[in-house]
Amino acid sequence: MRSERGYSLIEVLITLGLIGIVTAISVPVFIESNARNNLWNGSEQIGAAIRSARLKAISSNTNYRVVFDCPGVGELRILIMDGVTDDDPGRCGVANEGDSGTIEMPQGVAFDPDGAAHLEVNGRGVFTAFGGAIPLTITVTHGGATRTLAVNLTGQITFTDVQ
Repeated sequence: MRSERGYSLIEVLITLGLIGIVTAISVPVFIESNARNNLWNGSEQIGAAIRSARLKAISSNTNYRVVFDCPGVGELRILIMDGVTDDDPGRCGVANEGDSGTIEMPQGVAFDPDGAAHLEVNGRGVFTAFGGAIPLTITVTHGGATRTLAVNLTGQITFTDVQ
């Protein structure tokens, strides 16, 4: 007597083929999703740093800077303006009370603050861009995807996705 239970070799091969096709379709979608997620996270980190600097400046009535590529390329920091070491070339490497830690972009994410070295916000919440113009456009890229942030005089941030 022979049992009719189990699967034939043809059925197993067809199932494995379908699994392979679905995997081949889903892997590129998954990779693109991760890249887009990194892009969004990077741009949101920059926006959060700008909003945080404005909040700190208003609440303490002290000027703050959001410094790009500080201390290294692709990093930024929020620095308190003390009137003494503000323009010191080594200021990015010094941690004063009131400074933020280093904010690093996710892997593969780069930003271009349209020539501005930093944004400065005064105690009334008004921004100035040094080396750039207000509204300052910051372009964040990951691979072929781009997202821009436009920061106006009062710190309002507008995000735009560009493909």
